[in-house]
Amino acid sequence: MSGCVGTFGTESGEPVRFGAMLPVSGSLEQVGTHGKRAAEQAVEDINGAGGVLGRPVELTAVDTEGSASVATDRYASLADAGVVGFVGGLVSDVSLALAPKAADDAVMEMSPASTNPRLSDAGRADGRKFFGRTVPSDSLQATAMAKILDASQYADADRVALLTVDGAFGSDLGTALGDQLDAEVVTEVSYDPDADDFGGVVDEVFADSPDAVGFVSVPGQERGVLDAYGASDHEAPWVFSAGLFDGEIPPYYEGFHSASLSSVRTDGYFHLSQRLSDIAPLQPYAANAYDALFLMATAAEYAGEATGPAIADALQTVSGGTGHTVSVGEFDRVRTLVDAGRELNYQGASSGVDLTEALEPLSSYLVERVHNGSVEQVELLQRQFFESGGGR
Repeated sequence: MSGCVGTFGTESGEPVRFGAMLPVSGSLEQVGTHGKRAAEQAVEDINGAGGVLGRPVELTAVDTEGSASVATDRYASLADAGVVGFVGGLVSDVSLALAPKAADDAVMEMSPASTNPRLSDAGRADGRKFFGRTVPSDSLQATAMAKILDASQYADADRVALLTVDGAFGSDLGTALGDQLDAEVVTEVSYDPDADDFGGVVDEVFADSPDAVGFVSVPGQERGVLDAYGASDHEAPWVFSAGLFDGEIPPYYEGFHSASLSSVRTDGYFHLSQRLSDIAPLQPYAANAYDALFLMATAAEYAGEATGPAIADALQTVSGGTGHTVSVGEFDRVRTLVDAGRELNYQGASSGVDLTEALEPLSSYLVERVHNGSVEQVELLQRQFFESGGGR
């Protein structure tokens, strides 16, 4: 539980309680731990500015282990603690499992990383949406990956194999990708990231001699299967889902592509990186976790009420692209603008975070390519590309 710092007004009473439901053990430990640290930093920044509505913020962190069953069992501890909202889940399976429970309890859930398209309609109750996210839906990622696999200047594939990590994220993004491809899907394979050996998986992927591989995975669960490919005699370009060009680039990645969320760093990202310099470089989705917590607190301040329904009602308003800009670490400015009756426009660490009615951003994607051992950016697919249905 994060400590409460700063000076609080005379009206301060019971803390405003938020939660974090992230994997801080298992294969996603590093990603989840960085997300937890980012949420804690948001709490520190908010409390340093006097808290929400003059009340201190407390954060209760729960380890989901990346498991939907573990997360649903442990969610009860947050509900019993009286949280008004929480950051999580990380993986889509967890978010899909938690969304109806949070909605029934009128608790706001903000995911920093779950991209499953079904979440666009998840978490609805009493005319409100209690599930939001600071990453876009996979429907955008599928459109971007399909462009890379089909386009003559990129993979230019006629025959594609799809390899997806087990779970709702992998299966649903893989289905959306297959539906959007002009190329023929000759093989569809899923894999268990906890398997002891991946050689058989790679052989299955290449059984029908694809021109390219569409690979859907998450950071921390991809390397085993990719190392098995590197040790094999198979050869074809791969197109990765977002977040997999991070850190070391092995030689066998040469010519690989990725559809990644635009990596144009906001000022807020650099401010957050400075605050978390001891764990730099930040893992994927850490900035999104900060934004998720800060946005919920900003919505509560704007609404004048620290409850799940009030946060759900105000989230789009405080993030939607109009009003006076506030960013990372500027909760004192949030309070000043709210007290003056001004509208807010949160510009986050991860992006502008302009939420739609589905409480999710419509973000730009980058086409990236590995060339001579380095990742280069070759095309920016802006939101107009996706609004037009991904017209080539």
